[in-house]
Amino acid sequence: MWNDGSGWYMFGHGMGMLFWLVILVLVIWFLVRLISGKGNNEEKASPQDILAERYARGEIDEDEYKKRKAVLDKES
Repeated sequence: MWNDGSGWYMFGHGMGMLFWLVILVLVIWFLVRLISGKGNNEEKASPQDILAERYARGEIDEDEYKKRKAVLDKES
């Protein structure tokens, strides 16, 4: 049997193309997220998070916090 190693060359060449295809897909995905605004960390805060922030800032007292938290816990 004669083997000149060209099979390994084709395997390596195919892997190189796969690598660049993955890079291209990642770049497109990143650009779509950047353009759509989903790349930033402006996720919507949950009502529980907002309540905890208001309590931490001193906008509401402990009793008000507990009452509102109990209502939110019942809803979820």
